[in-house]
Amino acid sequence: MIETDISRVIIREYTRRLTEHLENDVVIVGAGPAGLAAGYYLAKSRIKTAIVDKKLSIGGGIWGGAAGYNIVTFEDKDILDEIGVTTKKDGDLYIADAIEFATGLAYKARKAGAAIFNLIEAEDIVLKQETVQGVVVNSASIRALGLHVDPFCICSRCVIDGTGHPAELVGMLKTRKPDLFPRELQEHFMNVEASEAGVVEKTGEVYPGLYVAGMSVCDVYNLPRMGPIFGGMLKSGKKVAEQIINKLQNSK
Repeated sequence: MIETDISRVIIREYTRRLTEHLENDVVIVGAGPAGLAAGYYLAKSRIKTAIVDKKLSIGGGIWGGAAGYNIVTFEDKDILDEIGVTTKKDGDLYIADAIEFATGLAYKARKAGAAIFNLIEAEDIVLKQETVQGVVVNSASIRALGLHVDPFCICSRCVIDGTGHPAELVGMLKTRKPDLFPRELQEHFMNVEASEAGVVEKTGEVYPGLYVAGMSVCDVYNLPRMGPIFGGMLKSGKKVAEQIINKLQNSK
């Protein structure tokens, strides 16, 4: 029966891919611009990478541009050129179609070899020998319904918090280690120049095995928000990938 054949191949292929990525070099939580950029550069360097995101559509805040006007801005276009996104110069800014940017970045990350699991939510971290070694995950639907269903684990040598404004993984650490991040996790008032520079500068390891990229950096370091400009997000993703690549290569 074709109906059961359809079901069989879907279930078999998904479970095969998931089983293959229960152990990774890197797990990225959050498939927004920084997470996808990090996944692209890691996978391109043959680093085994899994990306999980609790939403159905990946891309984070890209899709809506500003207030639903699906145009996004950048201060330079080097990474956009690399991934093949069309840009147009307008004054000192480059502009791009948000839909092309979101789909183009996701396509490049996936084609480079990053495994992407949507509708999967991280609910905790795996911590051993005071090192973050993976994430505890569950179905986003189960989490949304508040059902008491046990999760499973996806492990890795490094974990990236790319959850954006909430900095969810850092928040999980802070809940049980309040002295680690004594300040409240939050971003400050809008200041594009300061935030675009700061988010790249502060990208990196915040606890053994745990890295922050993108808007998670703003929350952890109380940087300003920056709105619908995405160059810093891409550069942050690329920088964290380069840091982890160097770490993994030096540890061999």
